[in-house]
Amino acid sequence: MIRRKTLWISLSLLGLVLLGTVVVLSSISFYLSIDTAAYLTEDEVGVPYNGSRWNATAHGKTERIPRILHQTWRSQTLPDKWKDISQECRDMMPDYEYILWTDASSREFIAEYYPWFLDTFDNYEYPIQRADAIRYFVLYHYGGVYLDLDVGCLQRLDPLLVYPVILPKTIPVGVSNDLMFAEKEHPFMRQTIDNLISWNHDWVINYPTVMFSTGPMFLSGQYALYAATHAPTPDQPGGEVRILPKSLYGKNAKPEEAPHAFFAHYYGSSWHAGDAGFIGFLGKWGKTLMWIGSVLLIIGLMRLAILGDSKRKYSLRRIGRYEIFYPRWQERSGRWYIDLGFLSVPTHSTAPSSPISLPPSPTSSLEEGEVLLPLPISVRPASPSPSEVSLLNEPPSSPTSIQPVVDAVVRTGSRIIAAIVPSSSLSSSHRSPRRPRRRGVIALLPAIFASQDMELNEHQRSPLPPQYRDAPAAPTPGPEKRRYEEDFESAGLTASALSSRVPSRVPSPPSMAGSSSAPPPYDRLEDGTYRRT
Repeated sequence: MIRRKTLWISLSLLGLVLLGTVVVLSSISFYLSIDTAAYLTEDEVGVPYNGSRWNATAHGKTERIPRILHQTWRSQTLPDKWKDISQECRDMMPDYEYILWTDASSREFIAEYYPWFLDTFDNYEYPIQRADAIRYFVLYHYGGVYLDLDVGCLQRLDPLLVYPVILPKTIPVGVSNDLMFAEKEHPFMRQTIDNLISWNHDWVINYPTVMFSTGPMFLSGQYALYAATHAPTPDQPGGEVRILPKSLYGKNAKPEEAPHAFFAHYYGSSWHAGDAGFIGFLGKWGKTLMWIGSVLLIIGLMRLAILGDSKRKYSLRRIGRYEIFYPRWQERSGRWYIDLGFLSVPTHSTAPSSPISLPPSPTSSLEEGEVLLPLPISVRPASPSPSEVSLLNEPPSSPTSIQPVVDAVVRTGSRIIAAIVPSSSLSSSHRSPRRPRRRGVIALLPAIFASQDMELNEHQRSPLPPQYRDAPAAPTPGPEKRRYEEDFESAGLTASALSSRVPSRVPSPPSMAGSSSAPPPYDRLEDGTYRRT
């Protein structure tokens, strides 16, 4: 039962995770999808060309984006690993104006032209958020081309300047903000800077906070909103905002997939923190993990469906704060086991032995299990089944007795207690000699719940064998026992009054009895049992 519930809980959690992941990814893919008409093609751009300066007027087009290159860094001194890459772009296009936006100049620009955004700009938690935000503002204010420092130029960008806005396609979904083209004061860029404040949320860790507040996911959301409210026109069937495909963008593409790419990528990712590694792992192996989880979910559900009819015919009972269960006999593959709920103990015999052979009946079916450890209170129907009578009368010498198992458990428990509790705290006066145990009389009920007036049910009493019914008297009590009886009397109690509340026991056999001249210590009751006098 416990394993079945654990399996149910595990499968439910796994199903919720898979369902939530599918819903989130499907929603993002749907809302951030890009219309195929928005992609630029090589034929439309007119590549390859000889690499000389490209004149838009000669091709019947208008150059809408100013020839300005924007980049950002902390100071005017670029790091050595990016300096040459940036210089190559400037050398390739010397007629382009170059502006490097530092931390200081970026803040001065925001304070002068967009003071309404200065508080948000200053309160960004991560520096990369300020580097993201400033690129949107300068593209709206001046227009031009923004390039990350890890983006190199493979050919002149002149043919791309005839489109109002160009954003690169990224994986797995949406657009990137490491490369952007925009004409001055374009409505898309205005929408982007206006939504920076409303999208500024803390997502606890670095990666999602940056991505959704100022990074690529933020820009992808702005593109989706703008494309939904600005339908393509006959003059611009692809829309005002065009998407640079992988073949022209060059990122995440093999050389043979982008022979005419405009850009080279060196993958700096300087802003990434430790959580980016985990996000990258999910991006690479996420689909595989989803498939594995789906297979495990299907296998688990099939297991529950197949084993649904083989669950136990009995259930746990609760007494106070204690869970009470009954070990059972179970047959598997022709061998008998003692099922302890969380553990199955194999036996050496092929079937549980009993001194009484009974014909099979619905009440004694072995499929229902045979109780090994009944409680000393009534937890069964008033009329016992034949299997229960057989179990109560079975002698301790049965080949399938669990006495070795019980003794092993007791010894293990004693060793654990001895290791935890100092031996000095265990007084020898509280120890009592171990009595022989027999199967079917071990009580799992704590003593605090047992009243003195509690008696065994009739089907739980073992009738005395015939040879013990007329047993001779017990020997005369010794001096030590008489001393205990005097202590009882001084306390206002008598041994007979106490013994009348204790269930009857089988008297010692005649061979163990003492002198027969003493009065019998037992009174025979009407049901055939004896009680000590």
